Amino acid sequence: MATTYTANQTWAIATLLASALWGLTATGVNIMTAIMATSAITSYAILVIIAWILVPLYAKLVRPAFLVGIILSIIAMIGVAASPTATPWYAFPNPVYNFSFIVWYLIMLAGVYFNYKSYMELKK
Repeated sequence: MATTYTANQTWAIATLLASALWGLTATGVNIMTAIMATSAITSYAILVIIAWILVPLYAKLVRPAFLVGIILSIIAMIGVAASPTATPWYAFPNPVYNFSFIVWYLIMLAGVYFNYKSYMELKK
């Protein structure tokens, strides 16, 4: 592990942890309530597993991991927005759960930014 982290690297790690934890929680809620189809739950679970695999790679400051994090974030944001089984956040049948989607999107957008900045800081 690195002895020191820049602010961008620290925020990249923090946003990855926050989104991975949200993904784990959302996947668990979807499994318990059977909101989503099994194939959608499986695809989200794979994204969550990849996110948790990236956590130690971020801590070790592996440069390609930040690039994978950017791609994973974009795929996850598009996948959640395009999912026909997901409750739209503007419907507000359960405000706390739906508000978490908005917070998650903001965290993911910040994560893309900090991943890019960290990737550029770790030049070869």
